[in-house]
Amino acid sequence: MHSLLLHKKHIFVCLLVVLCFSTSGISQDYAKVDATVSFYPKSFVTTQGLVEKIKKDFINPKEQLRAGYSWLINNVAYEPQEYYTYQFQYRVLEERNEKMAETREAIISRTIQQGIAVCEGYALTLERLCESLEIQAYVVRGDTKTRPSDIGRPFDKNHMWMVAVIGDVPMLLDPTWGAGRYQDRFIKSPSYYYYDTPAPLFLKNHYPEVFDDAYVDFDVSKKAFSERPLVIQKELTVDQVSPKEGIIKSKVLSKGIVFSLEGIKAAAISYTLDTSEKIKADFKIENNTLLCMIAVKTKAQSLVIYADDQPVIGYKIKR
Repeated sequence: MHSLLLHKKHIFVCLLVVLCFSTSGISQDYAKVDATVSFYPKSFVTTQGLVEKIKKDFINPKEQLRAGYSWLINNVAYEPQEYYTYQFQYRVLEERNEKMAETREAIISRTIQQGIAVCEGYALTLERLCESLEIQAYVVRGDTKTRPSDIGRPFDKNHMWMVAVIGDVPMLLDPTWGAGRYQDRFIKSPSYYYYDTPAPLFLKNHYPEVFDDAYVDFDVSKKAFSERPLVIQKELTVDQVSPKEGIIKSKVLSKGIVFSLEGIKAAAISYTLDTSEKIKADFKIENNTLLCMIAVKTKAQSLVIYADDQPVIGYKIKR
């Protein structure tokens, strides 16, 4: 007899600590959409109730999609215990498929009615809203990087997000990460950074199981994704940082490493080693590139650099 537990691992992976990603970016002005959705009920009996309100208020597919995303990130709380809610056993493939379909419906209902979910709930519910709104969309499974300890590890299918296609243009969305962050408890912090995020920025911390779902015009292997530094600052790319290898040797760090961050401006630079207090670091700016020398003997396993108290980039330290 087999058993199936939907992603019972990675309880804290699905929700990134988004201190640095909170922004209301994206080019189109959705202020009216977000304001309208803020008056919607906090729960619905079925997704169709929410769909009817969205259809009544918005005709444009992009605005309809935005409304669904906005409702989810403002009304659904991330709850790790949901990983353990839906378990089932099966003997044959047909029984498995039937129970998976039933579980999908149960997850969507619980998300829309009770306002609690993990990544499955956010992604599957948004996908269902899109189906009802006749917006082409599908769920993507893949790996994410949320902390320095993720650097260098094997590919791990630990998260779910969304792709919507409007006018033949793909849009990348992660309502789970848009809802807030989890630090011992859910901290509501709605963000629209992960609504229609530019693909190269999305790929910094989301690697799809099928790489075509990244929607970029360059190749990045699973190994390369894993071994990159953890690029935290929302507009910074891997090409703008050095070292570009995410794992640094403690012996090399003790002698001093120059970290460079192109395009970063700051009045103060500091760093942490694991969970230590921030340590101030000397730096200079040359040709629009911030240069910072860090030389420290440590047995810590991670290094995170901050610009004006905001995390910018993280590395794993290896002996």
